[in-house]
Amino acid sequence: MPARNHKPGEKDRADVIVIGAGVAGLVAASELADAGFSVIVLEARDRIGGRIFTLKDVGQQFPIELGAEFIHGRPTEIFDILQRGKVPVSEVVGDNWCVQNGQLSPCDFFSEVEEILQRMSCDGPDESFASFLRRCCANASQEARQRALAYVSGFNAADPAEVSVHWLVQQMRAEEKIEGDRAFRAHGGYQTLLDLLQQRVTKANVSVCMNTVVQRINWRGGSVSVDAVSDEHAVSLHATRVLLTVPLGVLQARPGEPGAIEFSPPLPPEKTRAIAGMEMEMGKILRVVLHFNKRFWNQITASGTRSKTLARMSFFFSQNEWFPTWWTSMPDPFPIITGWAPGSPPKGLHQEAFP
Repeated sequence: MPARNHKPGEKDRADVIVIGAGVAGLVAASELADAGFSVIVLEARDRIGGRIFTLKDVGQQFPIELGAEFIHGRPTEIFDILQRGKVPVSEVVGDNWCVQNGQLSPCDFFSEVEEILQRMSCDGPDESFASFLRRCCANASQEARQRALAYVSGFNAADPAEVSVHWLVQQMRAEEKIEGDRAFRAHGGYQTLLDLLQQRVTKANVSVCMNTVVQRINWRGGSVSVDAVSDEHAVSLHATRVLLTVPLGVLQARPGEPGAIEFSPPLPPEKTRAIAGMEMEMGKILRVVLHFNKRFWNQITASGTRSKTLARMSFFFSQNEWFPTWWTSMPDPFPIITGWAPGSPPKGLHQEAFP
């Protein structure tokens, strides 16, 4: 279901204005509306969803995700919505394959990598993961250490030389509470979650203004006005409260930079310092989705595995410089493989080649 594009001017006053129509903004708007508040949502893009963006492959029912893809574990915030919407959820199952010593073989390094990760602790001073690895794990195999580095940079999209060990430990503890070692997909992809959220905000009479770029927020004792540009027209909306659910990069943008939001009066110094102090270290990710005529890997046999084929392959760790991680549509039998590369692309690989 596409989002209904409310046009500023149809209604320019509400109890609360929510800025940002990603999942956080949509859920917040729904909760506020259910509590009896009138709500307007402002979104700079021409679609809802933020970091979620699902495409349907031509001639197939398998969704192509340009943003989030897997549901890691069983977080109630996602599963409760999908269950209420009666959306089927499938667990990602299958075999993991690796390239080891130049040979294709089943992965057998996970236990050693897990042992390295379990050595991390929040006791004592914090340090980067790369520093921790050098200090604690000299006795681990070279391959296990390389795989651990690849896991942190790939799964977390984080630079091992920068990411905090304390943060990684807290993340692992949070994952344990939701069975984070399991992965799931919703039928129809993450778009089904957006559809359910869109239905909820529509039912709650929440107005959604897309193509609306907020430029300035003016606050005066119990009254807020928001100046924005919508479809190249200046608009002003009014409320008693404003809730921002925008990316950190938008909050940190300086006046004159694209997407920057000006606050009048300026935010208190302690808030400005807090925003500036939050390091935006989420790394870049490059992905490519390949759609073949058939699942050719069903016939590939690995040597030394008693004629076992890759028919049940879910993940493939290639150690390739360009795309070290690949996955299939398992358990769905579609002829699709996705390549995943953390960080900056290698020399010679241009991002514009993969829009």
